[in-house]
Amino acid sequence: MLYKHFYKALVLFSARMVGELKVAEEIVQDTFVNVWQKRNTFQSQGTLKAYLYNSVRNGSISHLRHAKVERSRIEAVEQAFSEMKTDEDGELVLHREEIYRQLLLAIDALPARQRELFLLSVQGKTSAEIAAELGITPESVKKQRQRGLARLRELLPPEAFLLLLFLMK
Repeated sequence: MLYKHFYKALVLFSARMVGELKVAEEIVQDTFVNVWQKRNTFQSQGTLKAYLYNSVRNGSISHLRHAKVERSRIEAVEQAFSEMKTDEDGELVLHREEIYRQLLLAIDALPARQRELFLLSVQGKTSAEIAAELGITPESVKKQRQRGLARLRELLPPEAFLLLLFLMK
């Protein structure tokens, strides 16, 4: 009944913020799933309505923030590749394959646990998934990742480090 009553209005509300109907539908779906999972009790229809709209607004803002971060990472990698230097013959000094090679060599230079963690991150696994697979806590994953990133930043040229950040996302 809640779904039938609020769905269309919430989708339109979100779509005005995010600019994409499909994304807005996903945000609203997630909101209804959260309401169902939590099974909150509300004092009145007004508090329920306020909760739904605030949840959709927060979900929309979160999506926009994530999209902005993703765009800036993509732009940084594209810029790094576009600004690659050429020699006197017009040949690229650093080819993409060379960047990947440097990246893999630097990851191989990490301690075994950090190396394993980075390879799992590049495969797109979340901190929780990595923690479960390695038998450590998510906090340990984050600490190891921070230490590894600091080491890789020292070992890698800027364009390779940007590529790593992009691949980990």
